[in-house]
Amino acid sequence: MNKVKFTAIVLAAILGCGMLTGCSVKMEDSSQTDASSAETATEAETTRMDVDSYNDHVLDDIKTAERSDEPLEFAPLGDTITPDANDIDGDLGSYRESVRGTKLYFDEKEFPPELMETLEQYFISFAENDYTMYTRCAYPDYLDKMEVFLSKEHGYDLKTSFASQCSNLATTTNGSFKVTRLKMDAAPQYDESKDNLTAYFERFKDILGDGYYDKLKKEVDNIYDGEFFVMAENRLGTEQMLISAYEIVFVEKDGRFYVFG
Repeated sequence: MNKVKFTAIVLAAILGCGMLTGCSVKMEDSSQTDASSAETATEAETTRMDVDSYNDHVLDDIKTAERSDEPLEFAPLGDTITPDANDIDGDLGSYRESVRGTKLYFDEKEFPPELMETLEQYFISFAENDYTMYTRCAYPDYLDKMEVFLSKEHGYDLKTSFASQCSNLATTTNGSFKVTRLKMDAAPQYDESKDNLTAYFERFKDILGDGYYDKLKKEVDNIYDGEFFVMAENRLGTEQMLISAYEIVFVEKDGRFYVFG
């Protein structure tokens, strides 16, 4: 599925849901009730979240959380669903649904189901302020080196960085959110002068050191380079784009999948 079409269709779905919601008001409701409801919705939409307070809330949630190397637990994905072409999201193509109800769009020939479920839990960790789950998704050596880098260069720890990531994502939805759709494509060629993975790990050289990619290739069984999209439901119950067309790298080692980042 073309990424431009994915974005366009999802936006159409959002608008369609909005129109359906607007038409759901019962005929017997008074105009005063309608006006009150509209005022409440408008207030909710225009009141911006307090980022500092949200960040403090996340830090409070995770203050006793600990890092873990326990394997993630997965439930089997549902069967492949192909929406009717006339459905509002019919052009998005086929998907499989996780036990949490997230719709996962991916080519199983390129990305194993367990990789997609790792990606799902990675973003759920940000939605639910679950630091421990985050550490179970990320590659352990990356976490080790990031912890050292943050302490040395910025004077704070990985928990502070995690809380900031939670807050940054929440600003997109103006508050708490629930992951609803994840799409993964093979990453396009970003830099004509070098392959994607070489360029990707060069961006991390201040954290990981020179030559890290060559070392990593000897340590892991597979490396996956993808471009992903995330949809989420905001606090008003509306689905919206959370992240669009970002590169992400996974490694596979001893049957487990890890995010780099």
